Order: sequence, then structure tokens, then C-alpha cells
Amino acid sequence: MSTYKVLIADDEMPARSKMKRLLKKFNDVELIYEAENGVDALENIQKLKPDVAFLDIEMPGMNGIEVASHLRDADLPYLIFATAYNEHAFRAFELNAIDYLLKPFNQERLGEALEKIRNSPRGKYLEGLRSGLDSLEEAVAEMKLPFSNKIPVPTFDRYLLIDFDDVVLVEVEDRNTILYTKDKRFTMNQTLDYFEKKLPANKFFRVNRSALIGLGQVAEIIIWFGNRFKIVLKNGKEVISSRERSRTLKQVLKW
Repeated sequence: MSTYKVLIADDEMPARSKMKRLLKKFNDVELIYEAENGVDALENIQKLKPDVAFLDIEMPGMNGIEVASHLRDADLPYLIFATAYNEHAFRAFELNAIDYLLKPFNQERLGEALEKIRNSPRGKYLEGLRSGLDSLEEAVAEMKLPFSNKIPVPTFDRYLLIDFDDVVLVEVEDRNTILYTKDKRFTMNQTLDYFEKKLPANKFFRVNRSALIGLGQVAEIIIWFGNRFKIVLKNGKEVISSRERSRTLKQVLKW
């Protein structure tokens, strides 16, 4: 019996833990890597050449579909997407050798997906994959999960929904994570690492160990001591970038 080498990619640790727990119940599956985001998944699919990759569609920076679209045919494993989208939006899968798991899924549904892989010759699979990805990318582009571009902020008796574009700064202060908008501040339960993963990588930038800024909220960048920058934000807050992140910031801003 052949063994399938498997890579899983999901930015949520509970989701990865559940997938690992379910995969252990299949004798012909070996988990070789778990990725926390799309960029990590892409690099390790190319490096480790897994037979099967489970890709979450909603991941920060690069989603599962974008990961697949960056792979060459020689690197392409059998792909199974995981998603919270409504299943009726994914009829594109029915026409091609691709499967998907609608969250929350169970062991039986995972077994069905693996059985589809066992019964799908790789040549036939690759033939239908590219057109399937194109159809899926179009379907997902037309859909957005409710509030997918908002951060829920709990208050005494309600949740405030903060648009990503309204976030000026997320900063650690005295071991607390503070989210700043133009005129308000909110103490959050999540870590700075959590926000770095969740917020779009093309709109937010980690300037040092304690601060994540909205790139659209930068009012001024001042050359600072030690090859660093003082970044003045539109709400008046100021942060100093680390030396390493200052070099990267130049590239982000295309100086």
C-alpha cells in the first residue's frame, strides 16, 4: 500500500490540530508539514513535494487558490481546499479533479476526499486542474464572507465592527495589545502576531516587535538614528522602525 505525503496549510491552530487528529486515522497518510500561511505553504510544497496538500482558502497574505496558481505542474500535489464558504458556490469542483471540505467537516467527509484522490490518475487530475482553478478563482472573487474585511471589537454589550482601512496602528503597550483608529483606541484580547496574520499583508506592515501599522495611514517618514525611521501616522502616533524592518520598509514603499 502506497503512502501519501501530506502538507496542511491553515492560519488557525485549532483547524490544523483537528486536521492532524483526523489524518492520523488513515493508514496510508503521512503528515510531513503544517504551514501557518499561504507563503509558508507555497515554499514548502515546492521544497518538500508532498503528494497531497490541504489548503485553507482564507489565509492572510496569500490564500489557498493563489498558492495553487503559483505552482508549476511538476510541483502540483493533489489539492483539497478547506473553506467556510457556502457549498453551492463551489460547483466548479464538480467538473474537475479537485475536492473541497466545507468547514466544519468530519472524518467521513475527509475520507471521501482522500478516496477521490486514490481513484484519480495524476495525468487526468492535472488536465482538469488548471481550468478548475480559474473557475474557482472567479467564484471566490465574487463572494466575500460576511464582515471578512472587519475586526470585531467587543464592548460592554455589543461588537463594534472596525474596517481594515480604518486601523491606523496595532501596538503592544505594557503587555496589552492596543488597536488604534483615527480617534479611538481599543484594548484587544488577541496578540500582535494574530493581527499580523489576519490583516492583509499588502496593507499592513510590522515595523518592529511591538507595532503593526496601516500603510495607508502613514503621514510622514522621518530618517532617524541608526539607519531607522520615525513613522508619523495620521492619528498623530509615532513609531520607530527597527533596523531590519527599515530595510524592508524601503522595499515595501518602493524607494
